[in-house]
Amino acid sequence: MEQTVINGAAPYLSEEITINILKRLPVKSLIRLQCVCKHWENLFKTPFFIAAHLCQSHQNPSFIFSHDYLLNNLPLRLLDYEMHLRDVQKAPQFDFLASASCVGSSNGLLCFVIRVGSRFPISLLVWNPVTGDGREVPISRNVDMDEDDYVLGFGFSPLDNDYKIMAIYSKYGFVSGVDIYSLSRGSWKEIESRNLENVSCYWRTIYSNNGAIFTYGIKNIEDEEVEMIVSFDMGKEVFTLIMISWPPLWRNLNFSLAVYEDKPAIITTSVVRGSSSNVDLWVMEEDTSSWSWIKKFTSGPHPWVFKPGIIWRNEIVVSGFEIGGKTEKHEQCLCLFNITTNELKTLEIRHCFRDFVNYVESFVLI
Repeated sequence: MEQTVINGAAPYLSEEITINILKRLPVKSLIRLQCVCKHWENLFKTPFFIAAHLCQSHQNPSFIFSHDYLLNNLPLRLLDYEMHLRDVQKAPQFDFLASASCVGSSNGLLCFVIRVGSRFPISLLVWNPVTGDGREVPISRNVDMDEDDYVLGFGFSPLDNDYKIMAIYSKYGFVSGVDIYSLSRGSWKEIESRNLENVSCYWRTIYSNNGAIFTYGIKNIEDEEVEMIVSFDMGKEVFTLIMISWPPLWRNLNFSLAVYEDKPAIITTSVVRGSSSNVDLWVMEEDTSSWSWIKKFTSGPHPWVFKPGIIWRNEIVVSGFEIGGKTEKHEQCLCLFNITTNELKTLEIRHCFRDFVNYVESFVLI
């Protein structure tokens, strides 16, 4: 290891080597090390160090999930890359009647939508779990709670180095407008969405590391419903409609949108004769001028009932209970399917799971 000696003084590590060591430490350790000296405190806030630490963190991803529907105190849990389970600390507190659900995760930041009962969202929250830093974001427009619906997305735009929230609003079932919130500007703006005319968007969105957000949509064309993936480019702030036929029998399956190798994917689970389940992974592939779903993974039948979740590293994460086993429907297990080996792991965690999101620790500032 390279050391430097000046005028007979004690040797010290060069700045380059010091940064190479520090960027590999967890954020909690770095927060404590801020007290060592002013130089380190300032270093940890520089864009260069934040980016270097984030790049290192992406090599050891975790995932976060909620284990309760009483979310006024956000009881979140984290499973790290070493398969260690722990509670997420410094969770923000809300009004007793409020609940929160996760919109998405990007580079260590989580975005939550906050509601009271079944009412339209009252606000959004962008939050860094390890630093405790957060920003509450008001809803972008006045809406009719009885007539309007919405789809929200959150992600990072590499093109302009900005984190953004996307809000697709619908009236009477069809898209009526799209607003974008920029964390760097601290404001909302309405964007062009004419190519979403006669389109209905459904479900939560998913975010890809290449700066795209995906959701499922249906477009009414000459009184026929055409299924599609709606893709939103976070940097250019434009929508692309990808017409695609869905996997066979998908309407009869439990499924969730996911991302596999930066491509839209679908995790499906199906019950076979009420006594076992299959788990499949479909990935959207382009062939010449058309798109189709290609089955990349299948496993089963298993004596379980599964609910699809996310893709984490090389694992398909689902929750479920064993048919005839010790677990009950309201106390499910976490199950992980290795996409390469087809190995099934079950984790003895008894809760009702939701809001699965991929996550990495970071010093990213809000």
